[in-house]
Amino acid sequence: RFGGEGGRLYRTGDLARWTPEGELEFRGRVDHQVKVRGFRIELGEIERVLDGSGLVGDAVVTVDETGPAGPTLVAHLVPAPESARDQAEFVPAVEQHLRSRLPGYMVPSALVVLDALPRTPNGKVDRAALPRPDGPARHDRTPPRTPAEETLAALWQDVLHLDSVGVHDNFFALGGHSLLATRLVARIRDETGVEIPPQRFFEDPTVAALAAFTETRTTGVL
Repeated sequence: RFGGEGGRLYRTGDLARWTPEGELEFRGRVDHQVKVRGFRIELGEIERVLDGSGLVGDAVVTVDETGPAGPTLVAHLVPAPESARDQAEFVPAVEQHLRSRLPGYMVPSALVVLDALPRTPNGKVDRAALPRPDGPARHDRTPPRTPAEETLAALWQDVLHLDSVGVHDNFFALGGHSLLATRLVARIRDETGVEIPPQRFFEDPTVAALAAFTETRTTGVL
């Protein structure tokens, strides 16, 4: 409800728009919309995917501005009671859930597991008190297993200036961004003769997935 002319307004931080039907539609929080590696991301959307996983009891997603690769997404997670009993499987299961429901550039680079999220006296998440990640969420790195994976891994290492790349590592978690993705797709096309559609790249930006895609195109399997 709006007050009279000249009244005091309160800046809520909520983002909304008028629909063609004249209704006000809530679009999320302005302060939770961020730009990471050239992509505009709604942090709340990632949090909703985490909340719906059945694996996570509580979650908040932030942006870490201090890493050498530039701004990266970080998910701080409190496991659901049933997930807490199997810590070894928790992080891989959460990563798999995220990859199956979000484009690669929205999958957090690091997952930080906590017993509880820090709270302010009024009960809100104390984002300033959240611990920084030790590094990207990464497990035993799987080396290339096929000639196609070896070719793509070498291209990734060259484009990202890395010494090694696992076939399941997320391109964006390793410091990639939209410009580097365009450069990599061009290098893959020049090397293999296969054009990878941008949407296909962003759906699963891993060496394993893209190598499988190039193999189906070079063998004629659709």
